[in-house]
Amino acid sequence: MVYGDRKWDFDRDLTYGELLEETRLGRVSVLVMVNGRLVRQGELIPAKSRVLIINAANGG
Repeated sequence: MVYGDRKWDFDRDLTYGELLEETRLGRVSVLVMVNGRLVRQGELIPAKSRVLIINAANGG
């Protein structure tokens, strides 16, 4: 998993919420892409997937 210059490796399936908890990004507004596909809260992220976490900028 990659978020900016930070990287993590996990060898088990994670839910979207577990991913944010494990990476301690729960308070940051992010988008999660798994193997090129946007995933939503509640979805399972298979182990060894290519995960990109993107900052979801808010504002107008």
